[in-house]
Amino acid sequence: MNLMRASAKGDSETVKQLLNEGADVNTTDMHGRTALIEASWSGSLEVAEILIKKGADVNASDSAGYTALMRASEEGHLSVVKILIKNGADVNVRGKVRGTTSLMLAAEKGHQKIIELLIDSGANVNAIDQYEETALTRAYRTNQIEAAELIESKGGRGKPERSSFSISNEELKPYTKATLPQWSAAATEDFGFDDEAPVDGFEEE
Repeated sequence: MNLMRASAKGDSETVKQLLNEGADVNTTDMHGRTALIEASWSGSLEVAEILIKKGADVNASDSAGYTALMRASEEGHLSVVKILIKNGADVNVRGKVRGTTSLMLAAEKGHQKIIELLIDSGANVNAIDQYEETALTRAYRTNQIEAAELIESKGGRGKPERSSFSISNEELKPYTKATLPQWSAAATEDFGFDDEAPVDGFEEE
């Protein structure tokens, strides 16, 4: 069993053994995922703690730009989210395809405790993705009403209408023309996009 698989399964003893035998704590699989991303995704706090103590990069991202914090936030693993933030995880990092944040992922699933923790830890409550959606928009769109109300109480803006916001140059700089949805491609020249295509294999939910 390799380190990624053991981490995903929450097999702490195998993880310890592999690391003691010299396994690279930051090695990646074909999708760019590290052992910490796998452990965080599956919610294995014990394994996440072991990996972090051994020097795992808490801000490593996979080929879609998803970090351990993003995966843990998406799946509702509060204890893992806490330890990642405590160890320096970036609460405002974005996915490479759509510009998704950890807060947006938590909002879509209605993970209220994680939403509150992320915002209190500095997450931008009004960050906008490439479809002009904020965390609040996503919460409403997925019928997570209590989560939406929490986000609004924290200063969140954005109803489900796509026309609610205009996108600034600064918001969209990390993205390329090729990653925009077809309906907005005509406007990309205004945002200074280049023609570089995104890396093959991006799979952002």
